[in-house]
Parts: sequence; structure tokens; C-alpha cells
Amino acid sequence: MKNKNNAIVIIFLFIAMALNAMAENTKGIFIPSFKLDFNIDNTGIGIMIFIGSLAYISFSYIGGILCEKIGQKRVIILGLSCMVLSLALMSVVHSYTFFLIDMFIMNIGLALTSISINTLVPVLLLSYQAILMNVIHFCYGVGGATGQALGGILMTKGFTWRNIYLGISLLFVILLIAFTFIKMPHTHKYSESNKINKLELLRNKVIYFYVFALGFYVFSEVATVSWLVNYIKDNYKYNSSKSAFYSVMFLVIFSIGRLVGGFVVEKLGYLKTTMGSLIIAVCLFTLGLVVGEKGLIIISVSGLFFAITFPTLVLTISKVFKQNTAYITGVIVTLTSSINMLLNLVIGKLNDRVGTYFAFYMIPISLIISIIFIYLIYINTKSKFTLDSGVKNEQG
Repeated sequence: MKNKNNAIVIIFLFIAMALNAMAENTKGIFIPSFKLDFNIDNTGIGIMIFIGSLAYISFSYIGGILCEKIGQKRVIILGLSCMVLSLALMSVVHSYTFFLIDMFIMNIGLALTSISINTLVPVLLLSYQAILMNVIHFCYGVGGATGQALGGILMTKGFTWRNIYLGISLLFVILLIAFTFIKMPHTHKYSESNKINKLELLRNKVIYFYVFALGFYVFSEVATVSWLVNYIKDNYKYNSSKSAFYSVMFLVIFSIGRLVGGFVVEKLGYLKTTMGSLIIAVCLFTLGLVVGEKGLIIISVSGLFFAITFPTLVLTISKVFKQNTAYITGVIVTLTSSINMLLNLVIGKLNDRVGTYFAFYMIPISLIISIIFIYLIYINTKSKFTLDSGVKNEQG
């Protein structure tokens, strides 16, 4: 019965991740419309992403605490409710100020559901956790690609971004209703006996290695999905549908990478595989930028080697920190989102100051920084935990 219930929970997590991605990643193809409807420039778009990141930061931390105190199910209900509210309001908003408020609420929902999912996975299965985590995040890629593909097609047929957001909100309503009938394990119940020493946590350098490794990586992924359509339209004058093709292709290939990446990670090791994969991603992405218009497909293909980084690194947090995993994951994701937020402001400014072409070089540079910090995690944790062989829980 427990295994059957876990299977139902896992299926729900797949669907939730796909819908979250659909809601989050469609904004990439909507950016030109946002600029036109609200009379804003690329800096204004950077502010939009900043506001969303601020909400994500705050509620990743709060969500980690809530998961331990009230359980993941209630946190997910709160998250889904925020998604329904924000997306429904998007269909009627006409003020840039209220638009930013809606983006703030949407990212509250994204943060709460994400932190709940990422802290559930390590306890739903005792083995093959990297496979499950990567497959769940594969669903994120599928949802993002589907959202961008359908969004691009619908916009060329006359639908507005408001219409599309309303449609996505209805899907979240169905998911929310269905979820109320699902039994969810409460895996991180809070008690005084496992109360964490926050000062001791903040003194742990490995926490900061995770923050910078994930922060610069997440920026690279988010910036690619958010700014690629704008980059293509600005430099090569493609229409929405043709521009979205390369963004969708990136997400499709990215999703394939997550589907198969978990098996590779389980076989070759978490951190070594992640570093090697990102090195290839840097090379391909940079080559795509240098080649120019004919290199757009190379940028899309680089998504295959982005894929395993986030789910694999998040999974290793539960290996390195055995106690208060939900809280610690919340802290790391919170600080990670802070870096992502600040870097998105920078790339927004650079788009206006130096042009979208040169601004896009921030992405491979950020990937290189991420690789450096993943290496620091590797050399500082392999003496305590065998993270790169077999069932990666062996304590040295």
C-alpha cells in the first residue's frame, strides 16, 4: 500500500513540475509582448525577473521551514493556490505595477511547490534517487518546452499572453482539486531534538560552495530560457514562432538530458559527472555564440549538458547534511536565488548598454564559475561521504 501511494505521489510530482515549468517558461516568449504592452525596455524586463526572484528567494526559505513544521502537502496546497491566483489575475492585468505583483505571487507558488518536491524525493526511494530526481526535473523540461511551443503557435494565431496564462490557470485548478485527495508522507517533522544550530550552519563553507555552484548555474539556465527568444529576435529579426523554435529545442534537448542523465549519474558518480557535463555545455554554448546565426542550433544542443546539474546537486545536499535537510535545502535555494536575481538584473542592464549579443556571454562565464564551486564541493565532501560510488551514503 505504501509503495502504491508513493507511486501516486511521484506521478503527481511529475505533473506539478510540468505545469510549473509551463507557467514559468512561457514568459520567455512573452517578453517582446510584455515590452510592447507595458511600454518597458530590457531593464524593465530585468526588474520583472528581479521581482520574481525576490519572491522565490523569500519563500524558498520560508517553504523549507514550513515543510518541517506543517508538512509538504500543506505547503504544496499553498503553492498551487498562489499559482491559480496569479495566473488568473494575469488575464486581466493592464498596469505594469500590478503585473509585477502578479509575478511576485506566481514565484511564491513556484518556490513553495519546488522546495516541497525537492525535499520529498530523497525519502520516497532509498535507491535510484538520482534517477527519480532527474526524471522529475525532466518533466519540468517537458512542461517548459510544451508551454513555449504552444505559446509561440497560439501567439501567431492571435492569442495574447493573457489568454494563455488564463488557460494555464485552469490546469492548475484541476491539479489543486485532484491533489486534495492524495495522501502525502510527512517526512521532515520538526522537533526540538533536531533543532538546528543556525550559527554553526552559517560557518560551514560547504554551504556557500553549494550556493555559488547552484546560483551561477541556475542563472545560466534561467537566463537562457528567459532571454534566448529576445536575443534571437534582436540580433536576427526572426518572428515569435521561429525564435521560439530554438528556445523550445533547447528545452526539448534539455529534457532528454534529464531523462537519461539520472542513469549516467548513478553509474559514474554525482559530482564528477556534473562537472564533466558542464564543461561540455560551456564549450558548446560559447561556440554557438561565436558562430552567430548558424550557431543557434548549437546553443540549443548545449541544453543536453545543462540538464543534470540542478537536480543532482540538490540531491547531494541530503547526502552531505543528514539532519534538517528541508531547512538546509531551503537556505541554499534561497541564497542561490539571490545570486540568480542579481545576475538577471545585470544581464537586463547589459542588454540595453552593450547589446543582447555581448550580454549573452554572461551565461558561459557563469557556467565556468559554477564548475569551479562544484569542484570545491567535491574535494571538501569526498573525505566525509562517498558521493561518487554505489549508494552514496557511506560515511568515512
